[in-house]
Amino acid sequence: MRSKRRLRELMANKGTLPQETLTDILSRLPIKSLTRFQSVSKPFSALINSPAFISAHLRRSSRHSSFFFRHFNNPSGSNFSFFLNNNLISDVEVPLLGCLIRFPKIVGSCNGLVCLDISSCYARGFVLWNIARKQYSCLPSPRISDSRRPFWMVSTGFGFDLKKNDYKVVRIVSFGCEKDESPVVMAEVFSWRTFCWRVIEASIGACAIHEGQNGVVVNGGLHWLGNSAGKSGIQKFIVSFDLDTEEFRKIPIPDFPAGICVKIMGFKGSLALAFYPAKEVDVHSRHGRPGVADWIEFCVWDECDGADGKCWTKLNSIQLTTVGYPVGVANETGLIIKKLMEGQGAQFILFDPSNQYYRGMHICDASYSCDVHSYVESLVPVSGGGHDQVIEEEPSE
Repeated sequence: MRSKRRLRELMANKGTLPQETLTDILSRLPIKSLTRFQSVSKPFSALINSPAFISAHLRRSSRHSSFFFRHFNNPSGSNFSFFLNNNLISDVEVPLLGCLIRFPKIVGSCNGLVCLDISSCYARGFVLWNIARKQYSCLPSPRISDSRRPFWMVSTGFGFDLKKNDYKVVRIVSFGCEKDESPVVMAEVFSWRTFCWRVIEASIGACAIHEGQNGVVVNGGLHWLGNSAGKSGIQKFIVSFDLDTEEFRKIPIPDFPAGICVKIMGFKGSLALAFYPAKEVDVHSRHGRPGVADWIEFCVWDECDGADGKCWTKLNSIQLTTVGYPVGVANETGLIIKKLMEGQGAQFILFDPSNQYYRGMHICDASYSCDVHSYVESLVPVSGGGHDQVIEEEPSE
């Protein structure tokens, strides 16, 4: 009733209200209300779909982010679900689910757009999805194929190029090689603006990026853990991809012994690492889930007198009263940790490494394995170049 009354008031005054005032009022409304407005007024529809209004609405909605997560309740990977947590946990229906061989994997979430990998293997098919607008778009097939030599591993990432106002999907393919050969690595980028893939010339060099990793977005770049074999043994580093220049570089990481797991995260605009010990005796490790730890240590890639003008600085550590492992990051301000409570199941905590403050949080059933991403509602369209591949989801019964 309140939305309808506001709509009537705005309709009656739209000829007298300044454009800035109208934009300010509408940008405060949820997507559901704005969708109703679009259907009854062409001027409102033109305003709401304009790039300036979409940006204004996103700036406001970004202050109220939530979590989007995928979880499953057994090691075999069946019984998946997608959920949104915005104070209340709600189930999310996945587009195209009935046509898929496997449940989709979340590649990334950025400004209200969610990128899904819907292929059975090797990241061969993608969908861009705006949950709030109930729209999705199937991306064209990637260009790099295994027609000449077999794939070994494929890693992906999804992020926003602020300078070009473009959302990009990055696909990095490592090909199989003989024992004495260096691995061949190629990369391609999908542009939301042009709606096509491009194989990029930038070289990553001989390295392996482990399959299953999603690129972590930090400060305009995507980041993956990688390694290569050198004369001095296995070298470990971060592979960084600049979303603007589309160039790769390698960032060295501190040496760490075998049995230590590493998770990349963004922390308050800086690249950060979380180190924690794997305990192979734990049943969770044997089923391909992250190792578990009773402590986690944090380092930040910060300004210093290092060779790159930056170096890793220890930020803080947390001593858990029980074992646990990181499962996600909350808006670059904290690490989401799943604690395994002996005899009491499991629980999630949100930890801020800068002040060691932590609190319990309920984002889904903690007995499930989960993949957590920050999410905001937005009007960002699933196709940026006016292409006709946008599909409206069928309304729920």
